[in-house]
Amino acid sequence: LKDFGYVLNKQQFADALALRYSFCLKDCPKVCACGAANSINHALICKTGGYVSMRHNWLRNCIGKIMETAKCKDIQLEPSLLPTNGYQLPPGTITGDQSRLDISARSVW
Repeated sequence: LKDFGYVLNKQQFADALALRYSFCLKDCPKVCACGAANSINHALICKTGGYVSMRHNWLRNCIGKIMETAKCKDIQLEPSLLPTNGYQLPPGTITGDQSRLDISARSVW
């Protein structure tokens, strides 16, 4: 369990209890980096504050470790995508050099 990040330190445990029982978080800034009033809900959805990215990256890394444990081959985190020249993609899709997968692996099945 420790390999997958399920061990909480004292601060993380206190924060988890506060979130579970809707208490105020201790030592949480009153204003977010985006300028809005900071609340638990705002901290969990604001893309400027960084919590969304941290949760995403933690989950991506955890799934990558599980794939290693399952003996998948050639696991890569955030590999580059092939060029998308000539493809009709939905609006908002990142098509430049920054476009990446979350995880790539072989022998998944």
